[in-house]
Amino acid sequence: MSEPEEKEHRPLAGILFLLLGTTIFPLQDVIIKTLSSEYAVHEIVFLRGLCALPVVLFIVWVTGDMRDMRIGSFWLQLIKAAGSFISYFVYYMALAAIGMAETASITFSTPLFVTIMAIFFLSEKIGLQRWLAVVFGLVGVVVVIQPGASVFEPAAILALLAAVFYASAIIATRKLGRRSNGGTTTLFTLVFFIIAGGIVGFIFQGQETTSAHPSLMFLYRAWFWPQGLEWGYFIALGFISGIGFYALTQAYRVADASVVTPFEYTYILWTVLWGYVFFGALPANSTWAGLVLIVGAGLFIVYREAVKGRSVVRRKGLGVLRQR
Repeated sequence: MSEPEEKEHRPLAGILFLLLGTTIFPLQDVIIKTLSSEYAVHEIVFLRGLCALPVVLFIVWVTGDMRDMRIGSFWLQLIKAAGSFISYFVYYMALAAIGMAETASITFSTPLFVTIMAIFFLSEKIGLQRWLAVVFGLVGVVVVIQPGASVFEPAAILALLAAVFYASAIIATRKLGRRSNGGTTTLFTLVFFIIAGGIVGFIFQGQETTSAHPSLMFLYRAWFWPQGLEWGYFIALGFISGIGFYALTQAYRVADASVVTPFEYTYILWTVLWGYVFFGALPANSTWAGLVLIVGAGLFIVYREAVKGRSVVRRKGLGVLRQR
């Protein structure tokens, strides 16, 4: 299979595919936040994976990756899958307690942590300009989280952990490089989600907790199988995951990541809209201020990576929505 850089460069098509992904993925957050008051987070992860599996298998078969399955390094695949699993697990726990916009804003600090981790695990040299971008971005995270404030919500730390663990998954993906492909990595990760969701559910489901915090209740709640139309939520999660995966994969296949990655930030606009429409919540002024710093820092890092001409960044990007 040809490498992405050998394909025709169609920036408009790439942007449109990316926008499709950023438009439908926030609906997944709406569904999960809605389900968080009744279902356990590990059950949602488990059933979402089961419902997404046939959709992703079909897409991988259509795109041709099924005929070119390359696992590369098993251990790197495992690190990538585990990082993704923990990232989305704590992301969903954060969604149960804080607004969609706040959760997404904090998680979009992922490129900052990728930059820091690249020093230690990829031996990359980080210049003064990118260090300044990291500092400004982390200041933005602090502004959103507001540690020490009377309105501080501990679940915001879960969203920050989601960014850190997803950054580790991106680093593992970068180290895999061309030894694997998107279809293989996605299937490996999805199967890991199903197995790990079941194991975590076996450990936590039905355990007692004295806390009334929404995130902990989301973790300790017992499983019960959906009834009737409730299955529609989980089937919708599967289709959103499959279609979103296809849209993002196509976006980065037909256009350079440096062109399409900035449009990932439109995801936040949709989280604000859907958060208001479905839950009547709007971000606080401090969230908007921090968001400007986080997005600005992330865009600058993407710009500097493009200027440096790093081929791995042109192919894979630094965004937070890959294989979501």
